[in-house]
Amino acid sequence: MQVKIFSDNFLDSSSQSIHSEIKEKGYFFYENALTQEFLDVLTSDIALHKFSCNENKPSGIYTVGQDYFVNLLSISQVFYNYVTSRSIRDICTSYFGHNFRLKALRYYETVGGFHMQWHTDNKTDREFAEIPGLIFIFYVSDVDDGEFQYVEGSQNWSSHAAYNNYSDAFIAKNHSAKVRSFKGAKGSLIVYNTYGVHRAKPSPKSSSVRRSVFFQVDEDISNSEPIIINASFHKNREPWVDQFLGFGLDQTYDVFPTSNLKMLPKKIKLNIVSSLTGSLVYNFARDLIFSSKLMSSVARKGKKMWAGKNKLDKSKGN
Repeated sequence: MQVKIFSDNFLDSSSQSIHSEIKEKGYFFYENALTQEFLDVLTSDIALHKFSCNENKPSGIYTVGQDYFVNLLSISQVFYNYVTSRSIRDICTSYFGHNFRLKALRYYETVGGFHMQWHTDNKTDREFAEIPGLIFIFYVSDVDDGEFQYVEGSQNWSSHAAYNNYSDAFIAKNHSAKVRSFKGAKGSLIVYNTYGVHRAKPSPKSSSVRRSVFFQVDEDISNSEPIIINASFHKNREPWVDQFLGFGLDQTYDVFPTSNLKMLPKKIKLNIVSSLTGSLVYNFARDLIFSSKLMSSVARKGKKMWAGKNKLDKSKGN
């Protein structure tokens, strides 16, 4: 099935005009850039792989205040079609020339009450990095709270500091007039310079959930996070795609985010404990029944053997 990805209005935007906006402001924002059809198929793909325990399939993970699924290229043909589309190619070519590569990708949900620090994305898994790059984010759900925020023009001064994280107090004191907020309908697209200072705006509503997809493209093609791809999806054989997806290139950066069992939400932990307890009770009962049947079978066989022996002894006595 061929799924239309971009809206007709977005396709009318030239890659050069997008490049110019990013160069001037640090970001480009377009509401309803992606079709409902594309979002529906992608959401369905993700729903099948949210979280699993000891199942042999790609699975999402949880962190404090957010949950993630990073292996989109292993489960979604439409996402592969999106990142290898002519529109993405043209934006990247206009911005980088011919050297650019997918560094990282993830679907993520940010819940209300989670406080994200102001930060930049020009970094490796180890340190600040002088690597030009672009981030593409699109909303999978309508966002009227907890939206993406960007400090306009920050891409021009953040590199002088040579660090990635900034306090709320620093931004409020020095750059509050330049903070831009991006509420928008699902399908809205944001493209921004990785040197720009940004965050998800903290939302006080515990019921608030912002669903988004992120991927990062860097000018440095030498390394990336591991990119896992379903080989059957790889239908775009244009020369730029192999470099973009990192075929034959190093993938030694740690996958973001790190996670562990302690980060699992209480509800998920309780479900796992409940499931494990039920499994243990079932296995115990099954083993007990099996043991009882086995003992009964042994007893019956023993009784038959004893009865046969007695009968034989009696016949000998006669």
